[in-house]
Amino acid sequence: MKKIIIIISAVFLLASCEKVLLEKDPANNPFENFESLWKTANEKYSFFEYKNIDWDEVYNIYRPQINDNMSDEHLFYVLGNMLTELRDGHVNLVSPFNISRYSFQYPNPENFNFRLLKDNYIGWDYNITGPLINTFIERSGHLIGYIYYGSFSQMVSTWHIDYVISRFRNTKGIILDMRSNGGGTVTNIHTIGSRFADKKRLIYSSALKNGSGHNDFGDPAEVYMEPGGSRQYTNKVTFLTNRGCFSATSLFSTAMKAFPHIIQTGDTTGGGLGAPAGFELPNGWSYRFSCSRTISADGHNWEDGVPPDIVVWMDPQNEAQGIDDIMERAIEEIIED
Repeated sequence: MKKIIIIISAVFLLASCEKVLLEKDPANNPFENFESLWKTANEKYSFFEYKNIDWDEVYNIYRPQINDNMSDEHLFYVLGNMLTELRDGHVNLVSPFNISRYSFQYPNPENFNFRLLKDNYIGWDYNITGPLINTFIERSGHLIGYIYYGSFSQMVSTWHIDYVISRFRNTKGIILDMRSNGGGTVTNIHTIGSRFADKKRLIYSSALKNGSGHNDFGDPAEVYMEPGGSRQYTNKVTFLTNRGCFSATSLFSTAMKAFPHIIQTGDTTGGGLGAPAGFELPNGWSYRFSCSRTISADGHNWEDGVPPDIVVWMDPQNEAQGIDDIMERAIEEIIED
């Protein structure tokens, strides 16, 4: 019996090896590269329904632009343009000579002027604690803490944030300014956010794309945030955002919605809550797009931008006179109690 089992096993092994040897890599030509990109996105991209994108119609528009004689530069141009139809900042096509990207165009003003802030609000002698700019603002007899964090790509250590929170322990409130923060490392969300957590709360849930259908997602994983570090700050916090807040900053905005003492002020963020995954074309070019979706603790999908609790835009005439309307409203929110 053992001999029979060994022989049968050997037959299956040889058959499997033969199958592997007979399988061919995808052909490297413009048509196969196009088909590979379109098909992978069709099965794995997260937001076709949310953004009302007809991906079949996109195929019909771009497939006729592919031909055997096109140059690599022309192929890149067509494939990159096709990907921009997803209207997603987490979508890129990367070749040795270029990187495609979606350029957001909003009618909103910048709503952020750092020179104005330094000249009229925080001065030039502020502390720089790791990546955290921090100082005190005095208004109407009240002491307010101010923190500016310009990029989630700049790592915040537990020591950095604990030092700043301890420094502001006797303030009336804190202005946490993340305007024009384009995102970066997600771990910084918990490093910073846990110092403002009053108790453990659900901050959002995320689900991964797990099937070929446009709405096929796995079970959502719930994400919680709880108090962390040596000290927590639970006085009022005004959290400032604008349309330049993307990716991890939008995710941080979503998380902060769970805490009642944190008031988001300014403009809607730029969005970008879906986590990107990377793939490769037959010709070796890499690309990425969002393969998950994130839902806020109260059930909202804010992929296109997290709305503020208090909407404020900077008035150009006030800005010319050195007034930051978003800062003024943030200060008012803290001292009005």
